[in-house]
Amino acid sequence: MSPAEELSRTSCRHTRKGMFIQLKKRAWMDTSMWQFYLRSLLYWHISEPSVLLVDNLDCRVSAEAAEIIADEMLTFLQHLPKNSTSVCQPLDVGVMGPFTKLKELWMLERPPPLKNGEKRPKRTAKQKRMETIKRAITACESIEPKPIVKVFNKALLIIF
Repeated sequence: MSPAEELSRTSCRHTRKGMFIQLKKRAWMDTSMWQFYLRSLLYWHISEPSVLLVDNLDCRVSAEAAEIIADEMLTFLQHLPKNSTSVCQPLDVGVMGPFTKLKELWMLERPPPLKNGEKRPKRTAKQKRMETIKRAITACESIEPKPIVKVFNKALLIIF
C-alpha cells in the first residue's frame, strides 16, 4: 500500500476548525505522516523565511524532509543536538499537562447505573475512537498560550 493510500485509509477528519486527527497502527510519526504535516498543515502557517527546530527522529531530519522544508516552505531545518531531550523536557511537560489531566478525568468517568436486567449497548470501534478524539480535542482546547510560551522560554533560555 502506498503512503498516500495509507493516509487516506487511516485518516479521520473532525469538523472543528483547525483540527486534524490521523490514526496509525503505531503511535510514532513516520515519513508519510511527517510529509503530510509539512505540506498540508504547517505550510499554511509559514508566511516568511523561518527556522524549523526539530528533534532527531529520522523522518524529520532526512534529506527529503530538508528539501521539502527548504524548497516548498522557504524554511531552514535545524535539528536539536543529540541527547538534548532533557534540556527541552519542560516544553514537553507544559504541553502534555492538559492531556494528563484529561486522562485522569477520563479514568474517573462512570457510566450511569443500569436498571435490573438492563445491559449496556455495545460500542463499535469507530464510536470508541470518536470518544477518544473528542477527549483529545477537549484537551487541546484547554491549552492556554501563556504556559506554552513560559515553558518554551525555559527550554530554550530565550524570552519570547
